[in-house]
Amino acid sequence: MNAVHTKQGTPWRSWLALLGLGLGLWGAAAIADGLDGRFEVRSADLELKDGVFHLNARLDLPVTDAVREGLSQGVPLGLELDLSIDRVRQMLPNSGVAELTQRYHLQYNAVSGHYILRNDNSGQQESLPTLDAALEQLSQVRGVPVLDRSLISPALRYEASVRAKLDYGAVPLSMRILMFWVHEWHRESDWYTWTFQP
Repeated sequence: MNAVHTKQGTPWRSWLALLGLGLGLWGAAAIADGLDGRFEVRSADLELKDGVFHLNARLDLPVTDAVREGLSQGVPLGLELDLSIDRVRQMLPNSGVAELTQRYHLQYNAVSGHYILRNDNSGQQESLPTLDAALEQLSQVRGVPVLDRSLISPALRYEASVRAKLDYGAVPLSMRILMFWVHEWHRESDWYTWTFQP
């Protein structure tokens, strides 16, 4: 069976394949624009203050020009930090001691011209003048109370693990066509794990 050719002699299937490849690469580039960069927990520790262990963590947030544009247009960004603490056991699986999920919400406020960073667990929020300042604040988790000292034994060893999840919230309908990659913009870091003894 003969292939159907264009006037230039190129088969229609070749044209369709090239068109599909072009659209695929363009779509992948648009999505990569939102997903570009490594998202990870760089460091974390538990600090004892007034009989309570507090979590400190440093995150690497991947932020491209496309992400910055979305945030400046009012697209909300959510950060979720999961912490688990287990007692280390020699011959048995580790035993769970505590689990905590800390949630943050970042969004531009067009009225004030500032970025509002809210701790969803405590309700506390702060107003930051620039996106860079807001992202810097979001990437540094400080003094989150997680565990009372009396609940663990100084004679035992423990393992703490932290991971972060990052994603956009609801995107306004007017922006969905321009920012279709936002629906794919969800990141989850690997677990950052360390052992400690009170």
